[in-house]
Amino acid sequence: MNKNFTKNDTLAVKGIAIIAMLFHHCYTSKTDLNAYMISYAPFAKETVLRMSLWSKVCVGMFVFLSAYGITLSLKKIYPKKDEKTKYIAFQTKRRIWRILSGFWPVYLFVTAGSLIWARDSFQVYKGGFSRYIYVLLDLLGLSDLMGTPQFIGTWWYLGLALTEVLMLPVLYWFYTQYGAFILIGISYILPVMTGVDMTDFLRWLPAMTLGIWFADRNLLAEIKEYTIPHTKLGVTRVIEALILLILLFFAYKLRFSDFGKNHMEIVDSITPLIVILITYIFLCDLLVITKFLQLLGRHSMNIFLFHNFIRGRWFEGFSYSFRYWWLITLVLILDCLVISIVLEKVKALLCYERFTSWVEDKIKMPAVNS
Repeated sequence: MNKNFTKNDTLAVKGIAIIAMLFHHCYTSKTDLNAYMISYAPFAKETVLRMSLWSKVCVGMFVFLSAYGITLSLKKIYPKKDEKTKYIAFQTKRRIWRILSGFWPVYLFVTAGSLIWARDSFQVYKGGFSRYIYVLLDLLGLSDLMGTPQFIGTWWYLGLALTEVLMLPVLYWFYTQYGAFILIGISYILPVMTGVDMTDFLRWLPAMTLGIWFADRNLLAEIKEYTIPHTKLGVTRVIEALILLILLFFAYKLRFSDFGKNHMEIVDSITPLIVILITYIFLCDLLVITKFLQLLGRHSMNIFLFHNFIRGRWFEGFSYSFRYWWLITLVLILDCLVISIVLEKVKALLCYERFTSWVEDKIKMPAVNS
């Protein structure tokens, strides 16, 4: 059994997260669902809408996974004091570059598509010289942080992703100084301590701190490998499944309770972790399912960036024409996956990866002693 949570495992979990994101946006958007003859069977409409609202768990999953990956990188270099600061600067610049360089081709794609199918989309930038400032801030992923217009609202997450990249070295330093429980505890009570309103960063800060702890202690793999004493692995798995499903049920209920609405940071850190554990323990060893989830995971960034244009801006009528709530989501998943694959092929033909690699080479990595 693999004793580490691998990159392929990460991709599979990202695959689950992007499915949840697509489902979430299909039924929590401003789309007039009553305009389409959607069948919600075998559930009531309200049940499907609640499940889609709950599916915002995807954000916490992406936040946790990012913190997990960054922590592993920091952990490798942290004992080397003379090189630590330079390496952290290098790593931060490289991660920001990878986010933005992955975003820009999609921006060009959705701009071209909107010129054809949704010209009114550009009205969000308004007129005059300010539109160029708004476009620049959008291209830099800063629109949500600066409070300026965004081409599409989904891109608010770029601001959170960039903030996480910048803050993780600070959080990890705090972790090394004071330990997991103090860091995680503070992350939960920080809004109360400071008296500030709940921001996106504070809402998902506990998910970041849990990601740091789980990465440093390799807890995902430890949990997956654990066997109840004097029992076989199969017995352990059955009990783990029951425990996780019960926890998932209570997390679902908590999301819609008064406590959950007032303490989103708790819901949005515990629930993603439960879903990640279920995916990692029970799905990542199922070959066919895992391969498909990993494929979705590889394209998750592209799909996140453009899926709402496909679903709501350009082809809303087509997207909701498949009647059944689950089929609408499935078709959107497949549409977005195909489009992302084609987009990556175009980038390859244009040698875009060579350009991004060339820029990365200019972000010089400091020498690391083994």
